[in-house]
Amino acid sequence: MKTLFSAAILPLFIFYLLSTPQLSRAQSLATVQIKGLKAESRNGNVGLSWQTESEKDLRQFEIEYSRDGKYYENLGFIPSRNKINGDIYEFEQPVMYNDSAFYRIKIVDREGRWLYTDPVLFHVNKISAFFVYPSVINSPELNIFLQDPFYSLQVVNMNGEVLQKQNLDGKTGRINVPLSPIIAAGIYVVQLSNKERTITQKIMVQ
Repeated sequence: MKTLFSAAILPLFIFYLLSTPQLSRAQSLATVQIKGLKAESRNGNVGLSWQTESEKDLRQFEIEYSRDGKYYENLGFIPSRNKINGDIYEFEQPVMYNDSAFYRIKIVDREGRWLYTDPVLFHVNKISAFFVYPSVINSPELNIFLQDPFYSLQVVNMNGEVLQKQNLDGKTGRINVPLSPIIAAGIYVVQLSNKERTITQKIMVQ
């Protein structure tokens, strides 16, 4: 009985020794935290952005999309910067469909192991890609055309500085917004936000 018991335990012990490092490494990959994965409109493109809280021994982030939420296609990848405290990543894709699509990130480490983020859904029919018209501004105001309600507007320069904020109160239709006197000639980004999303458009002030 003792001999049979020892023979049964030995293979299990060897299996435990071989599998434990793999389990530990898999758990290490699973501890990579991505937060704030979102898809938003960026001048007719889908803009994906996400932030990692920590990174270790990662190879890359692969971006995938699906029209039905089941079958995904690879759009490309972004190499990991492997920063201890994490980093912010962005990716854009031209919109080639009329309704909606799912997006997810495949996190791959240096040994080829991987895991997926939860998918996010992008709705084309809820996005106004071009809401400032004309986009070349020759007057002291912006002409905003909104189909959906938004509550705040910001004008941001190319350095990321917010030069103007405006409360829109959820209005729709045509809205004329006077430009701040501190906004000189140049290229800017107009951002509209509500509780669900943020959309952006570049403008030129002459």
